[in-house]
Amino acid sequence: MLFFAFLLCFLSNHSMPLASSPPMIPLRLVGPEGLPGPVVMLPRLIKSDEVWAKELPANLYQVLRAKGTEPAYCGNLLDNHQEGIYVCAGCGLPLFSSGAKFHSGTGWPSFFAPYAQENILKQRDTTHGMIRDEILCARCGGHLGHVFSDGPPPTGLRYCLNSAALIFRRKAEVIKK
Repeated sequence: MLFFAFLLCFLSNHSMPLASSPPMIPLRLVGPEGLPGPVVMLPRLIKSDEVWAKELPANLYQVLRAKGTEPAYCGNLLDNHQEGIYVCAGCGLPLFSSGAKFHSGTGWPSFFAPYAQENILKQRDTTHGMIRDEILCARCGGHLGHVFSDGPPPTGLRYCLNSAALIFRRKAEVIKK
Protein backbone atom coordinates (compact mmCIF):
# COMPACT_ATOMS: atom_id res chain seq x y z
CA MET A 1 0.00 0.00 0.00
CA LEU A 2 2.83 2.36 0.86
CA PHE A 3 4.51 1.80 -2.52
CA PHE A 4 1.21 2.41 -4.35
CA ALA A 5 0.70 5.69 -2.46
CA PHE A 6 4.29 6.72 -3.23
CA LEU A 7 3.85 5.85 -6.91
CA LEU A 8 0.67 7.92 -7.22
CA CYS A 9 2.36 10.84 -5.48
CA PHE A 10 5.45 10.49 -7.68
CA LEU A 11 3.41 10.27 -10.87
CA SER A 12 1.25 13.25 -9.90
CA ASN A 13 4.03 15.61 -8.82
CA HIS A 14 6.82 15.16 -11.35
CA SER A 15 5.50 17.14 -14.29
CA MET A 16 7.12 20.30 -15.52
CA PRO A 17 4.76 23.24 -15.08
CA LEU A 18 3.55 24.49 -18.45
CA ALA A 19 1.43 27.39 -19.59
CA SER A 20 -1.17 24.83 -20.62
CA SER A 21 -1.84 21.54 -18.91
CA PRO A 22 -0.13 18.44 -20.30
CA PRO A 23 -2.48 16.01 -22.04
CA MET A 24 -4.17 13.38 -19.91
CA ILE A 25 -3.44 9.82 -21.00
CA PRO A 26 -4.93 6.44 -20.02
CA LEU A 27 -2.57 4.32 -17.92
CA ARG A 28 -2.75 1.37 -15.55
CA LEU A 29 -1.10 1.48 -12.12
CA VAL A 30 -0.49 -1.42 -9.76
CA GLY A 31 -3.74 -2.82 -8.40
CA PRO A 32 -4.52 -5.44 -5.76
CA GLU A 33 -2.29 -8.51 -5.74
CA GLY A 34 0.21 -6.69 -7.97
CA LEU A 35 -1.99 -7.01 -11.06
CA PRO A 36 -2.82 -4.04 -13.31
CA GLY A 37 -5.50 -1.84 -11.86
CA PRO A 38 -8.26 -0.09 -13.77
CA VAL A 39 -7.43 2.51 -16.40
CA VAL A 40 -6.82 5.93 -14.84
CA MET A 41 -6.22 9.24 -16.58
CA LEU A 42 -2.91 10.88 -15.62
CA PRO A 43 -1.01 13.78 -17.16
CA ARG A 44 1.76 13.00 -19.62
CA LEU A 45 5.13 13.82 -18.06
CA ILE A 46 6.73 16.57 -20.13
CA LYS A 47 10.20 17.91 -19.30
CA SER A 48 12.84 19.64 -21.37
CA ASP A 49 16.05 17.81 -22.27
CA GLU A 50 17.88 20.21 -19.96
CA VAL A 51 15.72 19.17 -17.01
CA TRP A 52 16.08 15.46 -17.81
CA ALA A 53 19.87 15.88 -18.07
CA LYS A 54 19.98 17.47 -14.61
CA GLU A 55 17.68 14.88 -13.00
CA LEU A 56 19.05 11.65 -14.49
CA PRO A 57 22.52 10.15 -14.07
CA ALA A 58 24.46 10.22 -17.36
CA ASN A 59 23.98 6.49 -18.10
CA LEU A 60 20.20 6.71 -17.60
CA TYR A 61 19.97 9.88 -19.69
CA GLN A 62 21.91 8.18 -22.50
CA VAL A 63 19.41 5.29 -22.63
CA LEU A 64 16.10 6.93 -21.69
CA ARG A 65 16.42 10.26 -23.50
CA ALA A 66 19.21 9.82 -26.10
CA LYS A 67 17.88 6.38 -27.12
CA GLY A 68 21.14 4.62 -26.37
CA THR A 69 21.64 0.89 -25.83
CA GLU A 70 23.64 -0.60 -23.00
CA PRO A 71 26.12 -3.35 -23.97
CA ALA A 72 24.77 -6.90 -24.08
CA TYR A 73 25.17 -8.99 -20.92
CA CYS A 74 26.04 -5.93 -18.82
CA GLY A 75 22.66 -4.86 -17.41
CA ASN A 76 21.94 -5.46 -13.74
CA LEU A 77 18.46 -6.90 -14.44
CA LEU A 78 19.41 -9.51 -17.02
CA ASP A 79 19.69 -12.34 -14.50
CA ASN A 80 17.10 -11.08 -12.02
CA HIS A 81 14.70 -13.94 -11.25
CA GLN A 82 12.78 -12.38 -8.35
CA GLU A 83 9.02 -11.95 -8.48
CA GLY A 84 7.91 -8.37 -8.99
CA ILE A 85 7.35 -5.49 -11.37
CA TYR A 86 9.76 -3.50 -13.54
CA VAL A 87 8.96 0.22 -13.53
CA CYS A 88 10.22 3.07 -15.70
CA ALA A 89 13.46 4.57 -14.37
CA GLY A 90 12.28 7.97 -15.59
CA CYS A 91 8.82 8.19 -14.03
CA GLY A 92 8.00 5.02 -12.04
CA LEU A 93 5.22 3.75 -14.32
CA PRO A 94 4.82 -0.07 -14.14
CA LEU A 95 5.99 -1.49 -17.47
CA PHE A 96 6.73 -5.22 -17.23
CA SER A 97 6.08 -8.08 -14.79
CA SER A 98 8.46 -10.85 -13.79
CA GLY A 99 5.74 -13.29 -14.86
CA ALA A 100 6.35 -12.33 -18.50
CA LYS A 101 10.17 -12.40 -18.32
CA PHE A 102 12.10 -15.10 -20.15
CA HIS A 103 15.69 -15.95 -21.06
CA SER A 104 16.17 -14.97 -24.70
CA GLY A 105 19.92 -15.47 -24.91
CA THR A 106 20.30 -11.97 -26.42
CA GLY A 107 22.05 -10.34 -23.46
CA TRP A 108 19.19 -8.01 -22.50
CA PRO A 109 16.19 -8.55 -20.21
CA SER A 110 13.36 -9.91 -22.36
CA PHE A 111 9.61 -10.15 -21.84
CA PHE A 112 6.80 -11.62 -23.94
CA ALA A 113 4.21 -9.01 -22.87
CA PRO A 114 4.05 -5.62 -21.12
CA TYR A 115 2.47 -5.12 -17.71
CA ALA A 116 -0.35 -3.19 -19.43
CA GLN A 117 -0.59 -2.28 -23.12
CA GLU A 118 -1.61 1.27 -22.16
CA ASN A 119 1.74 1.81 -20.43
CA ILE A 120 3.96 1.43 -23.48
CA LEU A 121 4.11 3.05 -26.90
CA LYS A 122 5.59 1.63 -30.08
CA GLN A 123 7.11 3.66 -32.87
CA ARG A 124 8.97 2.67 -36.03
CA ASP A 125 12.77 2.92 -35.70
CA THR A 126 14.85 2.93 -38.88
CA THR A 127 18.22 3.81 -37.33
CA HIS A 128 21.38 1.73 -37.76
CA GLY A 129 20.22 0.32 -41.11
CA MET A 130 17.39 -1.69 -39.50
CA ILE A 131 13.61 -1.49 -39.43
CA ARG A 132 12.23 -2.30 -35.99
CA ASP A 133 9.73 -1.14 -33.40
CA GLU A 134 11.05 1.01 -30.58
CA ILE A 135 9.35 0.73 -27.17
CA LEU A 136 8.74 3.90 -25.14
CA CYS A 137 7.22 4.62 -21.74
CA ALA A 138 3.72 5.99 -22.41
CA ARG A 139 3.98 8.54 -19.58
CA CYS A 140 7.43 10.11 -19.96
CA GLY A 141 8.43 8.96 -23.45
CA GLY A 142 11.61 7.29 -22.18
CA HIS A 143 13.32 4.87 -24.57
CA LEU A 144 13.10 1.32 -23.19
CA GLY A 145 14.33 -0.87 -26.04
CA HIS A 146 12.70 -2.66 -28.99
CA VAL A 147 10.11 -5.36 -29.66
CA PHE A 148 10.67 -8.22 -32.09
CA SER A 149 8.41 -10.99 -33.42
CA ASP A 150 10.69 -13.88 -32.40
CA GLY A 151 9.47 -14.40 -28.82
CA PRO A 152 7.85 -17.36 -27.10
CA PRO A 153 4.14 -18.20 -26.78
CA PRO A 154 1.62 -16.93 -25.95
CA THR A 155 2.42 -13.67 -27.81
CA GLY A 156 5.35 -14.57 -30.05
CA LEU A 157 6.88 -11.22 -29.09
CA ARG A 158 10.22 -10.38 -27.50
CA TYR A 159 10.38 -7.03 -25.73
CA CYS A 160 14.15 -6.55 -25.54
CA LEU A 161 14.90 -3.90 -22.90
CA ASN A 162 17.76 -1.93 -21.43
CA SER A 163 18.24 -2.62 -17.70
CA ALA A 164 19.13 1.06 -17.27
CA ALA A 165 15.60 2.03 -18.37
CA LEU A 166 14.02 -0.04 -15.59
CA ILE A 167 13.84 -0.22 -11.81
CA PHE A 168 12.80 -3.55 -10.29
CA ARG A 169 10.30 -3.59 -7.42
CA ARG A 170 9.82 -6.85 -5.50
CA LYS A 171 6.28 -8.17 -5.28
CA ALA A 172 6.16 -7.50 -1.53
CA GLU A 173 6.84 -3.79 -2.23
CA VAL A 174 4.01 -3.37 -4.71
CA ILE A 175 1.14 -5.45 -3.34
CA LYS A 176 -1.53 -3.53 -1.48
CA LYS A 177 -1.94 -4.77 2.08
